[in-house]
Amino acid sequence: TGVAPALAIIRRTGGRPLVRLGVSVTDGRRLAQEVRRRTGASLTILRGGRTVAASRSGPRTVVKSGNFSSGGVDYRGRRQSIARVEGARLDLVAAVRREPGENRISKSRLLVGAIVAAFLLLALVSSLFVIRSLQAQIAQLLEGARRLAGGDFRHPVPTAGNDEFAQLAREFNSMSGELRAQVEEVERRRRQTQETIRRVGAAFGSGLDPQAVLELTVQTAVDACEADAGFGLPLGHGLFAEVAVGAAQGDHAAALRAAERGARSLQPERGHELLEVPADQAVQQRSARPIELDGINVLTQPLRARLDSRTSPQSIGVISIARGSTPFSREATELLEYLAGQAVVSVENAALHDALQHQALTDELTGLANVRDMQGALNREFERGRRFDTPVGFILLDIDDFKQVNDTYGHPQGDRVLVEVGRVLRGLSRDIDEPARCGGEELALVLPQTEIEGAVRLAERIRDAVADLRVPRVDGSDGHVSVTASFGVASVATSASDRETLVAAADAALYEAKRAGKNRVHRAGPALAQAD
Repeated sequence: TGVAPALAIIRRTGGRPLVRLGVSVTDGRRLAQEVRRRTGASLTILRGGRTVAASRSGPRTVVKSGNFSSGGVDYRGRRQSIARVEGARLDLVAAVRREPGENRISKSRLLVGAIVAAFLLLALVSSLFVIRSLQAQIAQLLEGARRLAGGDFRHPVPTAGNDEFAQLAREFNSMSGELRAQVEEVERRRRQTQETIRRVGAAFGSGLDPQAVLELTVQTAVDACEADAGFGLPLGHGLFAEVAVGAAQGDHAAALRAAERGARSLQPERGHELLEVPADQAVQQRSARPIELDGINVLTQPLRARLDSRTSPQSIGVISIARGSTPFSREATELLEYLAGQAVVSVENAALHDALQHQALTDELTGLANVRDMQGALNREFERGRRFDTPVGFILLDIDDFKQVNDTYGHPQGDRVLVEVGRVLRGLSRDIDEPARCGGEELALVLPQTEIEGAVRLAERIRDAVADLRVPRVDGSDGHVSVTASFGVASVATSASDRETLVAAADAALYEAKRAGKNRVHRAGPALAQAD
């Protein structure tokens, strides 16, 4: 019955065990009593599965650790192996009775645990639901942001509820509405600007006044590019005068002048070519140049145009705009290039119009006015003379024996004679006079504010100059060709009362000069005018 023995081994000489000696001063019954006294728990001692000692109030049966029942009494116990005594295992089983309330507590604990577990499960499910809901709302906001980035303002973000996300969605929709309004306003202004530029371009294309075109170009460039000042600098040709727009003073004026001097070295496109630059070559062919001089930002654009279809492009001017705030953007550069291109086209159109008008009213061989232009000049001068009571002189001349020149030397030689006689006529005329070729070898001269006597004196000078001509041979032969001319002179109101009678009187006087021997001047008298 002894428990917790002290063991010793008695050995023989040489170390071989002889006997094992176990001594215990505590037996099982005493140990069970002591445990009961100290802890209140009953103790059962087993050796090799057999009960050695047990408390009198303990359970009749012994099970493993945990809750168990014995003899109708509930116990909570613990079984523990502690040692082996003389080859047998020693087990101690301590047990205490379970009070009835402990079952309820245990059940309550189970219930509380179940409630806590259910609450945790509910919290997890709720969290998942909230997370999914938040993800859906965030996804709606992201989708709305993507639509805004793509320019789609037609689908607002849903704003169900009154939580923070709903408030955020409402603010997002409000921002989207403001942004949509701003985009629409910008688009409206862009369309308005495009329409204005189109109209300006149309005005440029149809305008035939280079000065007005340059002024419109500079003013439009200053307004459209938000510049402080602008200059239009002519480069010869007499097409237009200098143009200044805005506060072109002080630093602005100095920067503009410096930029214009530098721009003369550029080689820009010209006319229609400036407007038709391919998209893939726009960067390489852009001619406008933004620069910065002493804190002033300047954008310059040279102008080159074909003033004659038979000549190469010529520099006709430089357009410059300046401001002191920020550098000019690429859009401003392209806009100035467009305006300059339209201005160049307008200048070329004006030059072409002048050339066509000159061709329509000019004799191609001599460069003198043709019959149509002469008739217009006669009408204008006759109307002016009638209104202001001033005379109008008229000289009609015919080269003597011109057919003989053509027959003898050929028509090229006759053309050369006509050119030289026309040069004499132009050289002896005033700026207000209108020399003209009526056809064949017949030429004329309209003389505003000239009496019959003055017209006769001028005719005599012309006759002498023609007689002194020595026209070189065009076939390369030595020598020259000499010619003379006969003249008929008339005037309003000495010889005629209107344009028709004036021309008829001069023609009749020319006939008289021819009949009188040629190379002479004959005036129309009052009697001839009356007869007509």
